[in-house]
Amino acid sequence: MSAPTKPLDNMSKHLTAAEIAARQEAENAVLPDRPDVQLKPPPYLRRDKAAGKYWRQTLKRMEGLALLDVLDTDTLAIYCTMLSRRDSLSTLCRSVLDQAEGENLTTEERLELAGQADSLNGKLQGLERSLLQYAAALGLTPEGRVRLARKRAAAAAAPEPDGDLFGD
Repeated sequence: MSAPTKPLDNMSKHLTAAEIAARQEAENAVLPDRPDVQLKPPPYLRRDKAAGKYWRQTLKRMEGLALLDVLDTDTLAIYCTMLSRRDSLSTLCRSVLDQAEGENLTTEERLELAGQADSLNGKLQGLERSLLQYAAALGLTPEGRVRLARKRAAAAAAPEPDGDLFGD
């Protein structure tokens, strides 16, 4: 697992002036000052009202951040669909647990409902793990945003591979 990422202000490592400039430039690239990118939800997302709601909420919260591009449309749509699926699964799990608390149930029926709830809970945990991975990939988590800044800084600070080709 990689080391946790830190913003430049929180770093204690001694960096060269070029590394600091590249890191600062990369961090500024994930913050405002970029023309607005108009992301349109894919057609399948329009059929899922909850996913569409998450799409709009996510874009509204990310307003002013230069994290997403048109190429991220499908990834964001999958993330929003997974959020919608999480809500449905959570509601279903709660419903099964409520049924298990009924008074007219035998022990066997309670155990069967508990098994169903446990199975649903396992699926829910897996879905939430995937959601966190998608959120980090999209830059929706603090670590994800700093990771993107670090990548941009490394790309900006890297020497051009053919830069010394002619002995300049």
